[in-house]
Amino acid sequence: MTLQLNVLLSPRLLMDESILENSIAIVIDIFRATTTIATALEQGAKEIVPVATLAEAEAKAKELRGRFGEASVLLCGERGGLKPTGFDLGNSPLEYTRETVEGKILILSTSNGTSALQAVKAAPLVLAASFANMKHVVNFVMKYLILREARALQNSDEQSPANNRIDRIHLVCAGSNGEFSYEDTLCAGALIDALAEELTIGETSFTCTDSAKAAQLLFRAENNLAQTLVSTLHAEYLRSIGFGEDVEFCVQANTSRMVPLRRADGALVHWHNPLNL
Repeated sequence: MTLQLNVLLSPRLLMDESILENSIAIVIDIFRATTTIATALEQGAKEIVPVATLAEAEAKAKELRGRFGEASVLLCGERGGLKPTGFDLGNSPLEYTRETVEGKILILSTSNGTSALQAVKAAPLVLAASFANMKHVVNFVMKYLILREARALQNSDEQSPANNRIDRIHLVCAGSNGEFSYEDTLCAGALIDALAEELTIGETSFTCTDSAKAAQLLFRAENNLAQTLVSTLHAEYLRSIGFGEDVEFCVQANTSRMVPLRRADGALVHWHNPLNL
C-alpha cells in the first residue's frame, strides 16, 4: 500500500466526503483556532467542543451547563477576530490560562477553524495542528501508522477489513472565509516536510499530491519563516484589532505537547496514551 499525502488549501475544496474514508484529517488554523485549542488543553481544559455557528455554541453551552453545572462550561469563540457578546472567552490563546480553563469544558466557535473541523468529521481520525504542537502531532501520526501496520500483520486478511487501513493523510487548511491563507499553507508544508522525512526513514511508501508538493516547496523556500508569517494579511488584521501578541505567540514552534484528537462525540481531547491504539 502507498500512503498519499494531500493538502486541501480550503475546506471548500472538499467536494467529495468519500476521500475522507480510510484517512487521517489534520486541521490547521494557526491564526488562531488550532493554536488556541492546543494551548487550552496544555493549560488543563477537560475537552473542547468545536461548533460551526454562534447559535449552536450558545445552545450547546446551555445544554452542558444544565448537565454539569454553570461553572463547568465556558462559551468561547470569535467573529471578525473579536469575542461575541455574552461569551466567556474569545479566540486569543493568551486568554486560556490554567486559572481560567483547568478542568472546564470549552464550547468553541470561530470564523474558520471550527468550521473546518466540522467539515472533516467523517474522517476516522481528526487532529488539530499548528506550529505550536507540530512536532508532537507528527510523532503521534507516525506511532499511529506503525501500530496499525503491526496490528494488520498480526491478523489475516479476513480479520483485517479494508476500512481499517489508512490510505491518505489530508492536511486541511482552514483558510480565511473559504479562501487561501498563506500561514496555514506554510504550516501544512512544514507538516508535509516532517511527515515525508519520517516516512522515508521508516521506509514507508508514499506519494504527494500536487497541492502537497506546492505547500512543501513554499515552506522550503522560506528563509525567514517567522517574518513571513507575521507579515501575512490575517496577521496584519489581528494586529489592527489589538492582537499583535497573539500573532507573535502563534508563530512560535513547539510551545505545546498536546495532540488534540476528535473523540467519537465530536469533542477534542488530548490523547494521553498514544501507545494504546
